[in-house]
Amino acid sequence: MPRVSEVDLESLPENIRSALEGRRAPGFEGDTWEAVAAHCPEALAHIAGLMKSFGEYGVMPKRYIEIAVVTVSQVNACRHCVGRHSVRLNTLGLGHETIAQILQPDCPGLDEKDRLVRDYAMQVSENSASLRDGLFEELTRYFSEAEIVELTLRIGLAGFFNRFNNAMQVDLDEAHFNAFLSQSGTKDSLPPPA
Repeated sequence: MPRVSEVDLESLPENIRSALEGRRAPGFEGDTWEAVAAHCPEALAHIAGLMKSFGEYGVMPKRYIEIAVVTVSQVNACRHCVGRHSVRLNTLGLGHETIAQILQPDCPGLDEKDRLVRDYAMQVSENSASLRDGLFEELTRYFSEAEIVELTLRIGLAGFFNRFNNAMQVDLDEAHFNAFLSQSGTKDSLPPPA
């Protein structure tokens, strides 16, 4: 249960509701962080618009975005984001055994590019001011400047969502939790509730 009341999204003004339309995959329509963030409806609309723009105009392959988001979310112990994005990452071909061990240096199931994205996400999350030039140069071997910028934006945004969800105690929704378990994810591989 979140620390603040959840706002009924249907009670929001039409322009805010329309900004939220089409953001959820079929079967995952339940409100989560949005119902808490809706206490600041204009900010919610802008955040939803940003997320929608990544879906419409993103250039970085989704696999790498999801590896980065799950990595950042594991670093920040965000149960909500680890669970939701593990479901997505699993559908993109990464097993839950690998996802659960993603922070381990010798994590099985990750190829060289996967590890590079994971390592970059960890570095940006934990100490971006001391990012090694070599790590960034390695990224440029595989990814365009636009892809690297998008990846970095998504890493920073994941950290924002992790902190928001943890502070507000927004837990993993039931639909994603059930999907996670149906994909052979285990309760023990998720961070504990905030």
